[in-house]
Amino acid sequence: MPFIKSFLPKTLLNRSLMIVILPLIILQFILSYVFFERHTETILKNISENLAGNVEFISQWYDENRDAEWIKGQAFKNMNLVIAEKKNQHLSSTGQYRSGWLYKPLVFALRATLTKPYFIRLTPDDVIISFQQKNDIIDVYMQRKRFFSRTTPLVLILTSIAAALLSAISFLFMRNQIRPIIRLAESADLYGRGYDNEDLFKPEGALEVKKVGFAFLRMKKRLNRLLNERLEMLAGVSHDLRTPITRLKLASTMLQEGELKNQISNDIQTVHTMVEEFIHFARGAQYEALKKTNLTPFIQSIVNNFDQQKINFVSPKECWVEIKRTSINRCLTNIIVNSFRYADNLWIKVSLLNHHVLINCDDDGPGIPIEEREKVFQPFYRLDAARNLDTPGVGLGLSIARDLVYAHGGDIRLDNSPHGGLRVQITLPC
Repeated sequence: MPFIKSFLPKTLLNRSLMIVILPLIILQFILSYVFFERHTETILKNISENLAGNVEFISQWYDENRDAEWIKGQAFKNMNLVIAEKKNQHLSSTGQYRSGWLYKPLVFALRATLTKPYFIRLTPDDVIISFQQKNDIIDVYMQRKRFFSRTTPLVLILTSIAAALLSAISFLFMRNQIRPIIRLAESADLYGRGYDNEDLFKPEGALEVKKVGFAFLRMKKRLNRLLNERLEMLAGVSHDLRTPITRLKLASTMLQEGELKNQISNDIQTVHTMVEEFIHFARGAQYEALKKTNLTPFIQSIVNNFDQQKINFVSPKECWVEIKRTSINRCLTNIIVNSFRYADNLWIKVSLLNHHVLINCDDDGPGIPIEEREKVFQPFYRLDAARNLDTPGVGLGLSIARDLVYAHGGDIRLDNSPHGGLRVQITLPC
């Protein structure tokens, strides 16, 4: 069964065409057998019997000692046969020259009708029946094309044209039915990459396909509404937290200097950083649109904000891709900041693949253990022991970076760097 499946069409269009065209092919074979086999056999049988009867008439005319010229004239005029005489000769062999599908009906007809020895042979143009008439051999010539009906090739041509026409109509019809499904799949993929244009997809096609299209649009609206409600709610909560955080800051300034004051100030600053991080992320995810951008100058502008002597940036002259600029800026900035927090140097390389852009960020830091690489993408997860909040960062950098990359339909993964540290690999669709 797997062997048979490997030869079956993979696309819905080709499978639908196979369902439509395969019965036409089977019908064509059945028609060929029923018509060409049985019809041709019937025609050959009738023509052979007719020819055998004519040859028997000619033989009887010779037995009645009719004039040879008269016999030839009557045979040509009424039977469309040509007669040749071989005087004082005898047949060297009887029967048929060789076995064949055209010899078979002639042999049966002559065996049942002609009472004299005979010999049949076929040439590319004629059918020649020779029979022994006393001391002479009489050759009867008939054109070979009389054995074939004109309706046979005509039916073959008409049925082939009809099958080709029906196949073409089926292809056009099925392609128009499949096209809305392809557009729906493309629209779903684009929506997953951040495109949200109302004119991007309109339901069309068969009733069932339209239902799927309308269901997709309703689902998209519900997802957008749900996402916006969550982002607005969390952004609102985060915004409202600014006031009590500010009060806590003012209150902490009134405390006496000491370890307790420093600890409280650090905790307040950490909470403030978390709130600001999320507010910026929520605003960018909610309102930014995709723009066609050349990644080379775009990333170079991000690199210029850091110590360029520690960053080695390599990229093609032009690398166009549609991105949310603020989101990707924030993503790469988070990665660069995280790298310089633990490493001294950073190598950024942009590569063009067939349908994707690959961005590799390699550092020479300590790296991340394999078992921790998936965990660091979790919000507020930190590698430092006991989640020590005295160290910089709040554990949202890589989590936000992955969300931003996923929103573009891309991917982000961690690997070992050839420079001994960590590699952050970002893939974005072109």
